[in-house]
Amino acid sequence: MRRFSVTLVLCVALAVASTPAFAQGHMLHGVGPINSAMGGAGTSLPEDSLAALNLNPALITSVQGNQISFTSEFFKDNIKILTTLNGGYSGQATSGIENSSVLHVVPAFGWMLRDPHKKLAIGFGLIGLAGFGTDYPESQASILFAQPPQGFGRIYTDFRETKIPVAFALQVTPKLSIGASFNVYFSEFAVAPLPYKVFDVDASGNRFYPEAGKMTPSWAVGGQFGFNYQATSKATIGASFTTPQNFRKYVWNSTYADPGNPNFGQARTVEFDLDGPMSFTFGTGMQLDQKKKTQLAIDGMFVKYTGVNGFGSPGGIVDGIVYYDIDHDAQMRKYITTERNRLIQKLVGEKRTGAAMAPATPSLQIVLSCRDEDDGDGSTN
Repeated sequence: MRRFSVTLVLCVALAVASTPAFAQGHMLHGVGPINSAMGGAGTSLPEDSLAALNLNPALITSVQGNQISFTSEFFKDNIKILTTLNGGYSGQATSGIENSSVLHVVPAFGWMLRDPHKKLAIGFGLIGLAGFGTDYPESQASILFAQPPQGFGRIYTDFRETKIPVAFALQVTPKLSIGASFNVYFSEFAVAPLPYKVFDVDASGNRFYPEAGKMTPSWAVGGQFGFNYQATSKATIGASFTTPQNFRKYVWNSTYADPGNPNFGQARTVEFDLDGPMSFTFGTGMQLDQKKKTQLAIDGMFVKYTGVNGFGSPGGIVDGIVYYDIDHDAQMRKYITTERNRLIQKLVGEKRTGAAMAPATPSLQIVLSCRDEDDGDGSTN
């Protein structure tokens, strides 16, 4: 008779990442149902082939015989961006834009093999590793999403990354395993408009950014090295290091974006460099009962996004959002100054005509917390 058991998973996941990204940035927090239920923790805890091939290749020595895992995960980005403009005489304007992305599917396959009488283990995988997808509509209420050239207009992104590891591990002693994997990374990326160094400038200095909205592929290679040590009969410790991934530049067929340009609509190519970060993962795991039905894992992860092309560099994109672009920031400052001067001149002109003047009237915004109750008359309890 085949027996089925339900594993109660207890985990504490600690993630440490360098500025500007927190947690694991654009990476999935876990791969497969077990590792995801563990919050992505499991660098020193044998779970299944997917977690081993993703976190620590040394873990593949834990299998006896064959193990094959196949899963699919689903995610949807649901991010609302609030932009606030402090424009001096123009006062303060706040607007919120919600993302309208669709459901994304991330499949994963993992296989590992070890002859019970040998010390060597091998593994292979096709693992959906990272991704994001956003679709923010154009909105004149937001300086970020305003119609070009005042803003970027509609911002659409789609990014997918797959890791293809070929792993080898050796049981050095009954307590110590070491492992390494050769990883091929394949990704696809689309972004419209492309908020980068390539743009068209009209006679007034306004910038128009070209489209790169069709999925285009790229690839990179890298390595991963790890160890796992059985400290006690119940506790293990482990760590792994993943090298940076230098992807080939993404290249799109596009067109000139400035409507006033004689070449408007004519063909051009644009490119963007989006690489992968170096990461270091360490952790400990514990079997809390003899039947191995209850497990505890504590992991820490350091991800170095600083200096990584496309993420930690100026004009970088994180989770499909352009958090800061030095060129667009200069353009926004110019727009704010122009708008402030326009409003001042309009007020001065109205005053010269003898029109009735009135002091500025502040606008109020009621912000409710989860314990407040709105009475409908502007008061709260």
